[in-house]
Amino acid sequence: MRYIDAMKGIAILMVLFAHSLMNNAEKIESEYARAINMLSYMALPCFFFINGYLYNHKYSLSPLSAIRKKFKAYYIPFVGFSLFFWLFHNVFVKLHLVSEELYSFKDYAKRFVMVLLMHMESGLNGAMWFLRALLIMVCIYILLEYVLIKLLRVEDRNKRYLILLAIIVTMSITGKTVPIPNYMNSRRIFSDFYMFFLGVLVKEYEVDKFIDMHKLPVFLVCGSAITATGFMFFGGIAKETYGLDIPGIICGIIAVFALSKMPVIENSKFLAFCGKASLDIMCLHFLAYKVVSFIIIKKNNLDIDRLTEKPVLLDTHGITFLFYVITGLALCLIEFILRTRILNYIREKRSK
Repeated sequence: MRYIDAMKGIAILMVLFAHSLMNNAEKIESEYARAINMLSYMALPCFFFINGYLYNHKYSLSPLSAIRKKFKAYYIPFVGFSLFFWLFHNVFVKLHLVSEELYSFKDYAKRFVMVLLMHMESGLNGAMWFLRALLIMVCIYILLEYVLIKLLRVEDRNKRYLILLAIIVTMSITGKTVPIPNYMNSRRIFSDFYMFFLGVLVKEYEVDKFIDMHKLPVFLVCGSAITATGFMFFGGIAKETYGLDIPGIICGIIAVFALSKMPVIENSKFLAFCGKASLDIMCLHFLAYKVVSFIIIKKNNLDIDRLTEKPVLLDTHGITFLFYVITGLALCLIEFILRTRILNYIREKRSK
């Protein structure tokens, strides 16, 4: 489905732009606060939606097999990229890329276990929490459907989805209002679960066909709604809204979905390529942004310790964010091409 790759491409570009605009330690104090807020309302929510939209209900019939497949799809990339950051941690510290302590041998051993448990985070792989959250989210949904279909024998589709809706609304309210421990991003998983479920419902009830028939009006109406939400609320940059922004977020997701179905967008090779490389971009763009930060520091004779600032140098203004986006995207795409070619070469060698 080309429009899915295009939607991934749009979403990952929004991630890049949102992070490139974060030029203030307090995002809400940035002159780009509204832009960051609006992009945050759509970027990662689109990825949750896509995974729900692509969900196959056969997963729930054999949950253990399905969970194994999902671990392969999400766990292996998370561990692979995390091991890269783990291995070169001391190099990154000495290069002033992160403001963390050097690892001792004992630290390396401890952190290695943390990587295997999907519990390692650093100043460079912070965006990778998304993979962990998505894996947990999908596994929870597989088990919920299994319980309803196989154990409770809820065969009526509408009744089953009403029950799931009640559960997921409760989870969302809990995540937004109850101070539950945020272990493994549990609060984010609870509060954002409805985005995944939205994708399931759009596919299951063929809402996507309606959107396909009315792409432009859906895009304009939903785009207006998310624009209004972005100006009224600031939930996208960690200001509590108690769920009042959820209708706008849903509209934002649907607006991007409708946009991705427009022929000029759906057939864009650039967006499709970005969509295919979205995992690499998500995991590596913080590191890629350091190239631009280093150039700015050298050009303006700034303290090299400022290279630890993330995701971009604080107090950058004007069109500097464009240099971050272009450089970050280019470097991540080059890495994706090289990684893909190496993996294909290895597979060809093994098949002979």
